[in-house]
Amino acid sequence: SDGRPSPAPPVAMARTRASASHRRLRSAVMGRWAAALALTRAAAAWDSTPWQRELLAAVAQSAATQSDAASAELLARLSEPSFRAEVEACNPEVAQWSNAQLLDRLREEAAVSEVVSGFSSSGWPGQMSLDEAVHGPPFFENNWQVGVRHHLNWSMGYGWFGIQDDVETKLYGFKQFAKHGEPQTLEEASERTPYFLLNLHRVDAGSTLYGDASVVLSTALASSVSIIASADTGGWTAMCNSTAKPPFIPQDYRPNCTAAPKRESLGTMQHMDHLFLKNSDYWNVSLSRVVCRMLAPWGQVPIQGRDLIHYFEVMPAANLTYPTAVKFVIGSFPSLFGADGGDRLRQWCLRNRWALVWSLGLNLGNFSANFWSAGNMTNLFSSNTRILDPEVSEMAGVNVSASPGVKRRFELLWAQANLTRKIAHVENRSVSNATWSLMWPEFEAALSSKYRVQPLHAGACGDVGACIGTIVDSGDCVCYQGARRQPQDLFVV
Repeated sequence: SDGRPSPAPPVAMARTRASASHRRLRSAVMGRWAAALALTRAAAAWDSTPWQRELLAAVAQSAATQSDAASAELLARLSEPSFRAEVEACNPEVAQWSNAQLLDRLREEAAVSEVVSGFSSSGWPGQMSLDEAVHGPPFFENNWQVGVRHHLNWSMGYGWFGIQDDVETKLYGFKQFAKHGEPQTLEEASERTPYFLLNLHRVDAGSTLYGDASVVLSTALASSVSIIASADTGGWTAMCNSTAKPPFIPQDYRPNCTAAPKRESLGTMQHMDHLFLKNSDYWNVSLSRVVCRMLAPWGQVPIQGRDLIHYFEVMPAANLTYPTAVKFVIGSFPSLFGADGGDRLRQWCLRNRWALVWSLGLNLGNFSANFWSAGNMTNLFSSNTRILDPEVSEMAGVNVSASPGVKRRFELLWAQANLTRKIAHVENRSVSNATWSLMWPEFEAALSSKYRVQPLHAGACGDVGACIGTIVDSGDCVCYQGARRQPQDLFVV
């Protein structure tokens, strides 16, 4: 013998291959079971109903399977010459990474991306609003809860109420109401959840199409209870759902309805490889859009209007109790700074000890961007404007202290913005977006550069749950100090 083992006989080799295959299968099954168990345990720390916890466990198992099955194809997409050329144009350094390195980083960035929900300072009947936030119950309400509290006429479950009910029960799997599209009690309505989105494109204003303020979920909560669809389900209903005919498809939208969100293709914050593929296929867009925006320096790659609608939709399956459920809040500078609504937003944040950031956002003046108009916008937006509210954030316990001089300059700018609004009101006009564009640099200059912040990157800060971003110039972490509200430190990976 030359020291090498003798070849195994054919039968033994077959048994070895079968055994290896069995081990891989068992490992995959155990991995899916472990994913479901980890998510179920994490969800138990939050205010989820028994139905929601069972749904989360089922989605966790399915998402692990779907994500694992999609990984090879996702790696192949990341190696396509057209994709590599697009990434080379936006970030030559990233373009040199291997496919595996790029996929790992994509997953890591997605895991720390903000989960945000926009709401209006004025509001509509039956929808979450600033008034509802300030004067309503101590949790972030879904629209069913708002409607029940205000005795909304559900139109016997017809129209949009019936469609939304179908989406939430048939696509997501949430518990049915006793009457279709007509919850009668808060207990029934609490089986549902507000709509959020995963801010993969690092949009400065958060969920900018859905209101002039946004809440950002606690990282621990988002990690534990998020059920994720690959695209906006309301848009899918209007453009693809055959039961909602005639389909409404605006110019330049034209989704590939065969790749639309489905019950069996939902994801979680831990398992979403398949969501990247399905979103890309559904909207007929290259993965380079989200990769470039996510990995290039903030603002270097401008946002296009269509990027604003190409998000993953998130349903956090829990009651979002204040203050634990919310990490921080984003307010629109053009809409709220120096306004009565801005005062109320600041007081709400102070009451709950949340950091507040101001954003210039899209700043479109009288034009109201929404899901059905954003996709056709040709504007380019740097979308890299966030400034910490110095007093509110300091009172919340953030590690960026505000000197008396900074506070005074902030107050003067607030008074200036308030006077600008009052003059416009007397003259029966609105304040132009050009005015806000000129005022924003004054705002930045009046405060120290340490108040200019950007969203978290993977690995930027040691405590993802406590940190709301990093200072743009220095990269220093902006975080809540000391022990925070529990179970804030429970982060599922």
